[in-house]
Amino acid sequence: MSVLETIRKRAKLLVIIIGASLVIFILEDALTSGRFFFGGGDNTVAVINGKKIDYTKFRVDADNAVEKEKASMGVESLNDSDQNVAVQKTLKNMVFKMILGPEYQKLGINVSDSELTDLMLGSHPAPDVYRLFSDGKGKIMKQFQDPRTGGLNMGMVIRYVKQMNEQDQARWELLEDKIRNEDIEAKYFYLLINGLFIPDAIAKQDYQDRTKAYNITYVLKRYTDIPDNSVTVSEQDITDYYNKHVYAYYQQQESRKVDYVTFSVNPTDSDMANIKMDVDTMYSQFKRLKPSEDSAFIVATDAQMFDYQYHKESELPALIDSVMTHSEVGTVYGPYKEDGKYKIAKLLDVADLADSVRYSQIFIPAPNGDFDKIRPFVDSIKAAVTVDNFADYAKANSKDPETTDKGGDVGWVNRGAGLPPALERQMFFGKIGNIIELKLQQGFLIICVTDEGVKTKSYKVGIATKNIEPSTTTQQKVYAEVSEFEGKNHTSDAFEKAAAQMNRRVITINENATTVAGLQSAKELVRWTYDKKEGDISDAINTGENKYIVAHLMQVTKMGTMPLEQVKEEVKNKVIREKKAEKIITDMKSALSGGGALTLVAQKMASTPAIAEGLTFESPGIPSLGKEDAVIGTMSAMNTGTISQPIQGELGVYVIKIDSVYSASVSDYRLDRMRELEALRNDVPGEAYNALLKKAGFVSHIGKYY
Repeated sequence: MSVLETIRKRAKLLVIIIGASLVIFILEDALTSGRFFFGGGDNTVAVINGKKIDYTKFRVDADNAVEKEKASMGVESLNDSDQNVAVQKTLKNMVFKMILGPEYQKLGINVSDSELTDLMLGSHPAPDVYRLFSDGKGKIMKQFQDPRTGGLNMGMVIRYVKQMNEQDQARWELLEDKIRNEDIEAKYFYLLINGLFIPDAIAKQDYQDRTKAYNITYVLKRYTDIPDNSVTVSEQDITDYYNKHVYAYYQQQESRKVDYVTFSVNPTDSDMANIKMDVDTMYSQFKRLKPSEDSAFIVATDAQMFDYQYHKESELPALIDSVMTHSEVGTVYGPYKEDGKYKIAKLLDVADLADSVRYSQIFIPAPNGDFDKIRPFVDSIKAAVTVDNFADYAKANSKDPETTDKGGDVGWVNRGAGLPPALERQMFFGKIGNIIELKLQQGFLIICVTDEGVKTKSYKVGIATKNIEPSTTTQQKVYAEVSEFEGKNHTSDAFEKAAAQMNRRVITINENATTVAGLQSAKELVRWTYDKKEGDISDAINTGENKYIVAHLMQVTKMGTMPLEQVKEEVKNKVIREKKAEKIITDMKSALSGGGALTLVAQKMASTPAIAEGLTFESPGIPSLGKEDAVIGTMSAMNTGTISQPIQGELGVYVIKIDSVYSASVSDYRLDRMRELEALRNDVPGEAYNALLKKAGFVSHIGKYY
């Protein structure tokens, strides 16, 4: 064999080995990541009208929505709750377009650009615009108030829009999208709402049903009074009941039954002692610091932020308000416990400050961003203006169309309204007539404080914080216990046996659940649940608040009709109740035969007659007993003095007697109809949208990805 042939054969073998290795590598990745080598897996976020929303395409829109939300909030990242809201809003918008878009198109419904402009900046803007410029207490912020009416000054709003920074621009665009979508929805649903009508005859009958009241005497034989083993239930009985009531066991989406045990990671006595030592050290350091060092120290603690604001008495937290407002600057108080943390407060400064100031401005634009060119002109105006001549200079030189005619008057601005700390300090700590320069992207603002509110003593307080939490050693110890539990109980039988002796909890969750009662963070649990098969046991799952859980996937219930085996125990209990009802009804009918009185029925049932008064057709139930639709329905068709046949209810079987009936006047039923129609119309958007979702066969898998 030639050397060349030998090399060729070895090369072929090497290619085969490399190829096999690559296949193994790819298959391993596919298996461990849940993807399939052939077909690439199903990346469906949702299904509407048989059309799939692909995750790759959806993620682009969701990421854009998240970025806009971050920009509007001025943060680097969103917490889980805010991110979930942004993602869910993205999905809702997509679903709306796919479901309602064709409806809008058929009916020719849209919102033009001019309509949107009017909704945002017109004389009667949308309610969300008012909320944007309110103080959170239902009042318009002073700097945006119309001084004549106290309402929203749209001139100031327009000026704000023209000078928005990047964060404000993002917030405004989100608001535009929201208002446009809501207005087009409103037009569509308004058509549906105005198609509703309640005829006089129906309104009158409904009114009579609500105002006709019954006083009854009843005898109740409860199902619980009869032992379960006194009735016989066969497999055929269970099957027959299930087949007859199969509609009751249909579910719109897949669900999963999970049980889990919780391992809490709490600080030990040793942890608490160490935390207390750290806090005492913080106290000593905080007390010795120079004023210039306070802010950096506070930010370096678990507080991670510094409050630059000054607060009036009663505006500080209750635990420190009295101490801080009756102490000298430099006083350090603490440590004290609040919100699961140790805190140390220090009075940093005290000042007499107004809640608000009034100011005027002169805007000097910088053409093409050439600030150096206009600098001499800006300096000359700054040197010449005073509080007395500022209005004249503004009218002559300012290029702000909203304030120039008013001599530059902007109005009032509240302390703490979001001004940069340095600018707020200049405006509120200076005197009336104080001249301030502010550089903007478009040019310079020359600001003059022209008036101020009543001054009150205000306090600047710094709060250093130490979280009360378990040490790394304690966390590792508990995590080891969790891992040991999972290792010993990795089968369903072993898990159930061990969990029965612990804090076992059983829950049913769907794929898109974002919360689970009792758990701070449920997403990891939900994702694990929908990535596993029945009988699987989880590793340690971190649910926040220093808690781990180990979960067991008990049961998977597919969308559609639940099979008998999954609901057999529930069906069996229903059959037992049915058979008890049959037995009670037979005995009651025997007591009623021959015109038996209600007292005879009570004697036969070893019960006592009871009274219920003021019942109507729309009563939610019988006082102290709860919802009993069958009893209320039967009662409403009976006359005074009559006794019913046995009625199979929720708690047991009833026999009732109508003692008296009385009715209110029906002269005002038309007013009642108006209320009923209003309530009916309020339900239209939700009911119509849900009907369209159902018709479209909407299924969401968003929980897989977010």
